[in-house]
Formats: sequence, C-alpha cells, structure tokens
Amino acid sequence: MASLVEWCLYICYKYGRFTGVINFEYDMKARRARATKRTTVWAAVSHSTMFLMLLLQILKRQTIGSMWAGANTMTAYVFMAIALVRMCCVFLALVSRWCNRQRFMELFNAYMNLSLVHPEIIQYCRRSIVSKFFTALMAETLQMVVVLLVLRRRLTLTMAVGIWSIMSLMAIINVIVTQFFIALAHIRGRYCLLNKELRAVVSEVQSLVPNRKGVYMIKCCYLADRLEEIAQTHSELHALAEELSKTYQVQILCMIVTYYMTMVGNVYLLFSLNKYGALTKLLNIYIGGLGVMYLVFYYLDCWLNGLNVMYLLDAHAEMVRLLQQRTNFQPGLDQRLETVFESFTLNLARNPFKLRVFGMFEMDYASSFALGGSMLTHSILLIQYDIENS
Repeated sequence: MASLVEWCLYICYKYGRFTGVINFEYDMKARRARATKRTTVWAAVSHSTMFLMLLLQILKRQTIGSMWAGANTMTAYVFMAIALVRMCCVFLALVSRWCNRQRFMELFNAYMNLSLVHPEIIQYCRRSIVSKFFTALMAETLQMVVVLLVLRRRLTLTMAVGIWSIMSLMAIINVIVTQFFIALAHIRGRYCLLNKELRAVVSEVQSLVPNRKGVYMIKCCYLADRLEEIAQTHSELHALAEELSKTYQVQILCMIVTYYMTMVGNVYLLFSLNKYGALTKLLNIYIGGLGVMYLVFYYLDCWLNGLNVMYLLDAHAEMVRLLQQRTNFQPGLDQRLETVFESFTLNLARNPFKLRVFGMFEMDYASSFALGGSMLTHSILLIQYDIENS
C-alpha cells in the first residue's frame, strides 16, 4: 500500500506539472521548491493555449452547440452558463496561483518537510489518498469517453480541440482539489500521530500515584516535557493549516462554485434525459451506462472531498476530548504538569481549529449540510421552471 500511495502522489505531482497548475519544481536533493525558467514557460504556454482554444470555441459556438443540438433551449443555456462559470473560476484560480506562487512554494516545502520528517503520516491517510486518486481518475476518464462517444459521428478536428479545451478545465479543477485534499490528509495524519502521543501521556498520568518522591517528580517532569512538545507541535500544525486555507481560499471558493453548479447541472441533466426524446437519440444503452458510472464516480469523489475535511475536524475533536480527561486525574499532581495541561486546554479553547474561506463560511458539518440542501433546492427550482416554461 505504501508503494501505491507513493505512486499516486508522484502521478499527481507530474500531472500538476503537466497541466501547469504546479508552476514550479521540487528539488529532492535540496528539499526545496524552486521556480525555474522551464517550469514557468511550460505553465504559461499551457494556460495560454487552453484559454485561447476555449475563446475560439466560444466565438464560433460550435462545440457546445453541437453537444446540445438535440436539447431544448433551456438545457443548452443552463449548460453554457455552467461552462462559462467554470471557465471564469478556473481562470481566477490560475491567476491566484501565479500571483501567490512564492507562498505556494513555501507551503509545498512545508508539507514535503512534514512528510519527510514523519513518513508514518502516510499510514493514517493512505486509503483516503488512493481512493481519491482512483475516483478522480475514473470520473475524468469516463467523462472524456462519454463525450467522445456521443459526438463520434460528428467529430471534427476543430470540435476535438474544443473538447480538449473543455476537458482541460476539468483536469485543472481535479488537480487543484486533489492537491488540497492531499494537504489536508497530511495534516490529519499528523493530528493522528499527536493524538496517539497525547493518549499515551494521558494514560501514564492517570496511572500516577502522587507521593512527592524523587522517581515520581522525575516522571512528572518527563511527562510535562512530552506534553509541551505535543502542544508546540500542535501550534505549528495549526498555523500550517491556517496558512493552507488562506493560500487556497480563492481556489477553494472557485472550486466550491464550480462543484455547486456542476452538481445542480447534473441533476437537471438527468431530468432532461428523461423528458426530451430528441436528446436521448444521442445515447444508447452502453453510453447511458457509462454516463451513470461517471455520475457515480463524480459524486463519490465529491463525497470523499467532504469526508476528508470531516475526518480532520474529528481528529481535532479527539484531541480536545483527550485533554478533557484531565478532570479524572488524581488530586495532588505536580504543579508544572497541571499547568502544562491547563495551558494546552486553554490554547485549544482560544484558538479552535477552523477552516475558513474569506471569513464568509467555514468548512464543517453544518456548512456541508447547508450546501447540500441548497443544491437540492436549486435543482428542484430549475426543474420546476423548465416544466412551467418549456
């Protein structure tokens, strides 16, 4: 499993370099990221070519129009709007990458150092990383296959270039989301290690019998030192997570908007496929099956993204619960040990772990349920509008 995780991480890094999302390279010998002329030129050419091809397709209105030739006007407008919003979001995300390239390089260095110093982190997040890699790969591949099969009889070179440009947007979105996913998974792995160490400290403190003798005092000092190290490491990890959310906040907001509109559009697409006979002429049972498989993997990928955030919040909540066990300690513990426990607990209370986006909302359970409810509501409203006006 370890070699499989390393292979997935390597492919994600190379894919990020290929798409230009990672506009720098990492030197394994020097253990630092650096911006080279080669990576800068490649990323700039890749992004410029993609957006130029997209612009030409929008001006010609050929690819999107051909894809929805059998649909009603409402369906075509909805998906053209989704495509334009997706294009704008990807553009803003890439602009953020270029404007904050130095911050992304520093962040990349920090996470690489974290994984190199603590390679055991991977064992706590390897299943998540492999699952994310597989579902994202399957969703992207199935989407490409379905589009090509639907347009196979009318496919031209110009249309193929347009499809490549549109699929490039999805590739960039997947790379950015996967990078953020892996970063959060590494933080969760480090949290699990800290919780393991904290659980051992709490267990040893609970077994102490206060007697003020030399061995007892030495043991208390040793446990206090270990607890201070855990508190200091947690403080650094918390700062790293906050830097991650601040650096990625533009991209996170763009990706949430993109996922939101795409998921609403997919629900409306299923309604359209069932209602309009002209659109279903483009499909057969095999293409329909592949389309269903694509939707399954797409929603599974979205579910894994949300689950990754929730696992991290649960790991932090576990640390808080472990510290609350201090109320069960025997009275008369060493003063320094009690002070360290109290300081750690107060620090967690004053600085709760939160993943904020522009200060507008937090990524947590409540926000996820609210977002899901909003997507369902807007999907129903869109379908109702179609029924009443088409």
